[in-house]
Amino acid sequence: MINIYQWRERIEKFIEIISVFISGLIFGSFFNVCIYRIPKKISIFSPSRSFCPHCKSIIKWYDNIPVLSYILLKGRCRNCNKKISIRYIIIEFITGLLFVLLFFKFGLEKVYFYYIILIGFIVIFSGIDLEKRLVINKLLLIFIFAGIIFYIVDFKKNDILNGILGFSTGGIVIYLLNFFSNGKIGEGDIKFIAAAGLWIGAYDIINVIFYSFLIGGFISSILLLLKIKNRYDKIAFIPFVALALFLKIMMM
Repeated sequence: MINIYQWRERIEKFIEIISVFISGLIFGSFFNVCIYRIPKKISIFSPSRSFCPHCKSIIKWYDNIPVLSYILLKGRCRNCNKKISIRYIIIEFITGLLFVLLFFKFGLEKVYFYYIILIGFIVIFSGIDLEKRLVINKLLLIFIFAGIIFYIVDFKKNDILNGILGFSTGGIVIYLLNFFSNGKIGEGDIKFIAAAGLWIGAYDIINVIFYSFLIGGFISSILLLLKIKNRYDKIAFIPFVALALFLKIMMM
């Protein structure tokens, strides 16, 4: 039989998981702000409150609860009744799920916060790439700077030389693949993978590149078979890198 102490431990664990998931939803809502505003060169801090992308009316706090508000409003703005992209609820839910999975993997250790920050950047880059086919240089510089800061404070016990090697290796490998494929890989993808290499090191970035092409090829084939895309359509590559990177983290 389960005694009272075991029940208490289970309840406390459940509360922790729910708390982590809710925090992920909240961060996912912020990531949506970044995905929408950064390509448009709008400050992510001002206006501080979210607004409808159609009528620009300020969204009330009770209409801005992650996931729940979208469901209750049936994906529409309360003011103009125009449809809001399903991207918002997807980003929020996926971020919450990723936070929970990383929590199961690492607990609330320091390394957990290292990886959720990395995943946060990855989600934002992926969302922008999916919508705009862009890699924003200013965001990329912040991504690189954040990676350097973690080396300086020795947050994850990383080796700075491995980070530099990862940056160089990731950039060079993708550059060569781009060269021999007649420019089929975007310049932004080269810079992004180099920056990701700084965070995870040389060996891991090689694995991520390999798996991202496998994942990309598999998903692209499905999209072609379902006639969602044709062979001439451009497909965002960073989401494939993001998925490969997350799988690599979970296998560490």
